[in-house]
Amino acid sequence: MSKLSAGDVCWAQDPTDAHPQRPIVVLAHDTHPFSATDCTVMCVGTSAGKYQQTTPEVKDEHLNGISFNDTSYLMPWALYTIAPGSIMNGKTKGELTADGRRLVKKSLIGCVESLDSGGTSQ
Repeated sequence: MSKLSAGDVCWAQDPTDAHPQRPIVVLAHDTHPFSATDCTVMCVGTSAGKYQQTTPEVKDEHLNGISFNDTSYLMPWALYTIAPGSIMNGKTKGELTADGRRLVKKSLIGCVESLDSGGTSQ
């Protein structure tokens, strides 16, 4: 399998085990120190907008070469290190646009900033 770049959007076996597969945003693979066995990803979901946490909507202007049929949201708390083999080869693959990359960065920073405001996990 070729290594993926940060910002690639593709399908993988669902690391949350909620579904057989789900879309993911690659955060680190080609630059990961253990890229033969590890790929760090953020999950994308369709019901994440119902959660109390900040879940930015992924819109068409955030994506290039891939689109979703249902309204989809970044899940910045759902970060996983998965085996590259769990990424679905042959499935649609695209990438984040510059706006999409900013949205991912902002959502990750928002998770860290919640530590300053005394945010607690349930």
